[in-house]
Amino acid sequence: MLYHALLLVSTLTVFFSFVLVYKVTVLEDDISKLRGDISNLKPHSNESTDGMRTGMSRTWERSKQAASLNSQQQRQTEKDSQTLCSSTASSQTLGSPTASSLRMKQEPAGCSGGTLVVQQSFLQLSANTKEQPFVRGNVTVIPWTVALHQGEAISSTGDRIIIQQEGLFIVFGQVLLQSPGTIMGHIVRSRGTGQRSTELLRCLQEMPQTNCANTCYTGGMVKLEREDELELVIPDRPQAQVSMDADSTFFGIIRLN
Repeated sequence: MLYHALLLVSTLTVFFSFVLVYKVTVLEDDISKLRGDISNLKPHSNESTDGMRTGMSRTWERSKQAASLNSQQQRQTEKDSQTLCSSTASSQTLGSPTASSLRMKQEPAGCSGGTLVVQQSFLQLSANTKEQPFVRGNVTVIPWTVALHQGEAISSTGDRIIIQQEGLFIVFGQVLLQSPGTIMGHIVRSRGTGQRSTELLRCLQEMPQTNCANTCYTGGMVKLEREDELELVIPDRPQAQVSMDADSTFFGIIRLN
């Protein structure tokens, strides 16, 4: 009975040994196949990685080329704009003799943002501190000196403003009067070629008995013709006392169109 049991155990041991050897062999074959598959996959993986890197490199190069092209186009556009601005400025400088008078000009974009540029002719005279008012006929004349001047539409000679181009103008004048106890004032009048003078503006001011210093200011818009002459005078006051400070007594004009 014991013999049969030992024989059975030995038989089972041998059987399981064969089974175990078979399993190990199969497992080794599977491992070998797996290694072969992995070896086959490695070149493809390297090729995919290299292809991806090559594609990214090409994309980067294209991006750099596009950025460089855009930069060159922008610089060329700026150069063209500057050239156009210079040409515009040259044509305005070398154009008609009235280029500096009041008018509206639209500059190209890039010169001043496409905004409208307005250039005006104007002239302001200030009291000449080196001289004193003088009487001429029934008016007192104030000697002037040029304080500000731009454009060729307006000029001055002596104590008068000369209109070189017709149009609408703003005329203004102020006198600091210092005569006590009387009515003082001034007028602005114009005279055309071969015409009598025309009063354009008038200012009157009552003067105090003491501390007699009072400004008289007037201004308005008028239409003037070429060769009209304007003057600011104090009528019927031969003894008029006037401050000759430049910031107190002045006479000016601005062309509007």
